Amino acid sequence: MSATPAATPPRVAPFLIAEDLVKRYPGVVALDQASGAIRSGLILGLLGKNGAGKSTLIKILAGAVRPDSGRILFDGEEVQLHGPLDATRLGVAVVHQELADVPNLTAAENVELGLGYPKRLGVFVDQRALRARTREALDMLGGRIEPGSPVGRLSIAQRRLVMIARGLVSNARLLILDEPTASLTDTEIDHLHDVTRTLRDRGVSVIYVTHRLDEVFKVTDRVGVMRDGKVVHAGPTAKITKAQLIEHITGAADLAPERRRRRVEGPSGGEELLRVEGLTSPDVVEDASFVLRRGDLLGIAGLVGAGRTELVRLIYGADQGSGRIFVQGRERQIGSPRDALAAGIVLLPEDRRQQGNVLDFSVRKNITLPHLSRYRHGGRLPLPNRDAETEHARSLIERLAIKVADAEHPVRYLSGGNQQKVVLAKWLDSGADIFIFDEPTHGVDVGGKEEAYRLMEELAIAGKGVIFISSEFTELVGVCNRVLVMREGRIVDDLEGDDISDQTLVARCYAE
Repeated sequence: MSATPAATPPRVAPFLIAEDLVKRYPGVVALDQASGAIRSGLILGLLGKNGAGKSTLIKILAGAVRPDSGRILFDGEEVQLHGPLDATRLGVAVVHQELADVPNLTAAENVELGLGYPKRLGVFVDQRALRARTREALDMLGGRIEPGSPVGRLSIAQRRLVMIARGLVSNARLLILDEPTASLTDTEIDHLHDVTRTLRDRGVSVIYVTHRLDEVFKVTDRVGVMRDGKVVHAGPTAKITKAQLIEHITGAADLAPERRRRRVEGPSGGEELLRVEGLTSPDVVEDASFVLRRGDLLGIAGLVGAGRTELVRLIYGADQGSGRIFVQGRERQIGSPRDALAAGIVLLPEDRRQQGNVLDFSVRKNITLPHLSRYRHGGRLPLPNRDAETEHARSLIERLAIKVADAEHPVRYLSGGNQQKVVLAKWLDSGADIFIFDEPTHGVDVGGKEEAYRLMEELAIAGKGVIFISSEFTELVGVCNRVLVMREGRIVDDLEGDDISDQTLVARCYAE
């Protein structure tokens, strides 16, 4: 992590220096002699695979975690950050990927939360002053957000701007944005990039954490790459290529575009696994019909709001609608996820933290949870057989290369990619033939994406049917042998083989 404005002479001294930071957790070295510096008025892209040390570094700079060794200097003086308030006082603000706002409070109350609300008569909150100060910050960000609006009623993009406004009100010198464009539309992303550049021009430094490499070249001045807890590259963005960047991130040359072109072949010759006819949920999904066969790796493309997730939730019984669903030629009444599982359909949801795993459970418990009856001692009073559970969990940890110290490690502390693998592990031996992956690479690093592609390909090669939802068209082009295109709740195209391209998908998704 090193940062120097590429075109801002004269060269200024860094206001923040990290020296030889080390942080260890049981079985894991999260940071290994990580060093770097931040200067004023630039945007630094911070990249690295899941588990590379980015989150730990951010938590240390934010005062949420203390390093085991090393030191941090602000304006040349060593500081001890005993908590987030210490970091805030020094001018560090963090906007986390998973928003840490309070939905029931107004935008103004969220912006000032923990900073000390302005008071009248020393006792009562001065609402007029509170909203005036917040309005100034929000107007600068161009979000058109009323300070009195409850945050729970705002869009994700607006809620991120509220958290950025909090940094402005606290006079932040360093703003850390962790995957800020997740779940945003292209228009919202462009606006956020404009806001980020405006902050830079005002002298605020921004650490921009992202897994979207195109964003790095679009918005950052410098880039730092972490791998295995170390800083392995730092330099101007303009002086590195995408291929070189991926090589730094993965430790190997980029295999992605060429390798992913090796799509599963023979899309139309397999046995029919799933047939959907006229599936409808008013104003969400309209008259959706398609067929999934053995060996298909079927992508679903569409813009935000096209109905992709809503469609698979109907198939899985998580939401209710009308229409007919056939599994291996037999019509099934799927009114709940339990019905879907009985029919051999599993869903790996986009929100793997809240819907896919029990975060406080261990990896072992999450993997064996759906099949506990398999892991019992015999007898009239069957008792849990922990040894059998552990053996099975360990075999799947090894099979899927889940990066974890042991099977008893809580899922909460795994990276996003490894949490996704735990969700898959619990269903691999379920006997299911139909696997639905909803944004499995969301928030996942380059290496983790390659692993997800490989797992889906292996399922298809084994004769399963795979449905893959992704917002990144390049993924669908490189991985899938068929792609459905959805627009405004309808399936408007079914592309196959060489007809699948970035240009075609964009044209079909945006066509009127």
